[in-house]
Amino acid sequence: MLVCLASEKGGVGKTTLAALLAEGLKARGVPLEVADGDRQASLAALAERSEGRLPLAREVFPTQFRRLGGSEGLTLLDLPSGIGVEFNTAMAIADVALVPVVPSAFDLRTLPATLTVIRRAQELREGLPRTLIVPNKVDLREVLSRELLDVVERLGWPVSRTWISERSAYRRLGEAGLSALPRSTRRAAETERDRLLDEVLDFLGREQLGLSEEAGQEAAA
Repeated sequence: MLVCLASEKGGVGKTTLAALLAEGLKARGVPLEVADGDRQASLAALAERSEGRLPLAREVFPTQFRRLGGSEGLTLLDLPSGIGVEFNTAMAIADVALVPVVPSAFDLRTLPATLTVIRRAQELREGLPRTLIVPNKVDLREVLSRELLDVVERLGWPVSRTWISERSAYRRLGEAGLSALPRSTRRAAETERDRLLDEVLDFLGREQLGLSEEAGQEAAA
């Protein structure tokens, strides 16, 4: 199953979300491959510094994407921002697209462009890639964060019930993953990450991945 992290807008947290999910999946023993389709290779660099906490991410080009889509198990593919050859190639083969979005007026204006391209792919591919919007950098004390949650709910696309909060632990993720941080710093972030991971696994389909809900909960505990 090929799962892409995709958005027209940069800075929405695609790489952060990919790293959080990859770290959580590896901790649970889920068979996983991670691929970095961004020329900046931020995810590959982060994984390399993680001392094994994250699976190593191999750098790939659009011509290699189709081979990712044909592999068994779960593959996470981090895409660059923008709707270019990487985005369009991935949408033609991906099973699932995870679309992070952050609370800013500009992001709320550009999100429909991302969804429009995904919708075209879905029309050609009988509903694929299935798409889940993931709110990121949410702080409910801020008006824009509350507005973001309201807007994405009204769009009519699937939206994660768990969002990624604005936390220092996520800003420090590049230091090698949440599990490398002091317990006091990472506790709330890990709990939030695990809730989101459970929701993403349910969205992907645990049976298709050979997982049970009980096994996932035991691993998270």
